Amino acid sequence: MVEIALDGKRKKILTILFGIATFFSFICMLTFVQKFIYNFAFVKILHSSGSFEYWRQILLHISFISTAMFALGFLLVSRSNSLKVTSSNVFATVILLSFALAQIVMIFDRWNMGINDSRYDFGDFFTAASCSIQMGEDICPPVSMLIYQIARNTFPGLNGNPWADYSIMMDSFVAGYYIQLFFIFSLAPLAILIYKNINGTGLQKAFFAVAIFLSRPFMIGFQRGNSVMQALICVMIFVMCYQSKDKLIKEIALLALALAFCFKIYTAVFGVLLLKEKDIKSAVRCAVYALALFILPVFCHTTGVESMILYIKALFGYVSETTLPSQLSIGGILKLLCKNLGAESAYSVIFPIAMLIFVAGCAFIIIKSSKKWQGYFACAAACVMIPTLSWPYTAIYFSIAIIAMLNDKNKGWNEYFVLVCFMFVFTFNYYKLCRLTEIIFGVGTWGVYLLVAFIAVVADCFLQLKAEKL
Repeated sequence: MVEIALDGKRKKILTILFGIATFFSFICMLTFVQKFIYNFAFVKILHSSGSFEYWRQILLHISFISTAMFALGFLLVSRSNSLKVTSSNVFATVILLSFALAQIVMIFDRWNMGINDSRYDFGDFFTAASCSIQMGEDICPPVSMLIYQIARNTFPGLNGNPWADYSIMMDSFVAGYYIQLFFIFSLAPLAILIYKNINGTGLQKAFFAVAIFLSRPFMIGFQRGNSVMQALICVMIFVMCYQSKDKLIKEIALLALALAFCFKIYTAVFGVLLLKEKDIKSAVRCAVYALALFILPVFCHTTGVESMILYIKALFGYVSETTLPSQLSIGGILKLLCKNLGAESAYSVIFPIAMLIFVAGCAFIIIKSSKKWQGYFACAAACVMIPTLSWPYTAIYFSIAIIAMLNDKNKGWNEYFVLVCFMFVFTFNYYKLCRLTEIIFGVGTWGVYLLVAFIAVVADCFLQLKAEKL
């Protein structure tokens, strides 16, 4: 941590600079100022052919964002006696600046920001809710489909046709009610958990919690209304409590992981943390809870066991498109790489070998790592990169490892390198600016940054193991 003292003179200068920047950004929002800028800068100097209204909207947008950012800086400087430069503050600031820049770039091209739906459809939530009448039509576990079915039952105007009902849900004003509920039962608990877990002053903790929600994976997860949010809540509770000596707290942790499994099956991988602690009894109890919570909701559906069979068929029969640049899976990365190199036929040979190496690497990290964040990283990597379908919002599982890493007081070169990789994943991308993977690998996917971070963590574990032997 680097602390910069704000003495009288330095504080006064910074306060004046931020105040002036805030003032000039604000007056650029005024129409008569915009006319002056348009006539003098865009017409006389730049000879722009764009209309005043076109440039006015752009100036208004940019000046509004810059006013908010400079005002925030003015508030922080004027109310602080020192500026503490910590890794968590830097990480949060980068995400916040990325979000601010994204708002400006979205004026020109929304598609390249990753938030690219033609309308806000809360798609995953409403798709699953509309299909819950036919359990298994959408690949969600039984407990998720039960919740979606309850939501469906309270939605007016549905006619029993899943896909027709989906359109009704998207176009209805009542949709806002369910978006509010999703916010209350997803982002609100996550904000509390993140605030509780990250180290720092109250202001620093709040700043980090707000910033992380403005990151690309969290924004997309909320936009889609995906149950990955609820799964993350459960996993966070588990990670916080699974080592507790209090029996009740420990049991809550086991139930939380079991429930996470019922939302997203792949979160079961976090159970290996219990095996690492050699807590076999807790692992068995957690497995029993998970199976009970997974199977019992089946009998809440009218088709009973048949619904479970339908779900399993839908799950294993689901064919995902892994060549999309937004995929974070090992399969997606390799498929794009082979395609760009003109060696698509080699994919069937390379993929199983690469997957075997990746799984072995995850196991190695979990077993040999001496730092908690590395174990969390390996579990998150397995959740995100092993499934064939892995959308950008699944990267939110890495927030558990990021928080643990930022809390580590003995960070070395490896931690800072991995943090930089995460910055590329959690920030928005702007056209080709942040897509270095296209230049280096010919693969336009940010999953490459996760793969690079994974290699760095494996290398660090090897170095730790070597140092212990010496």
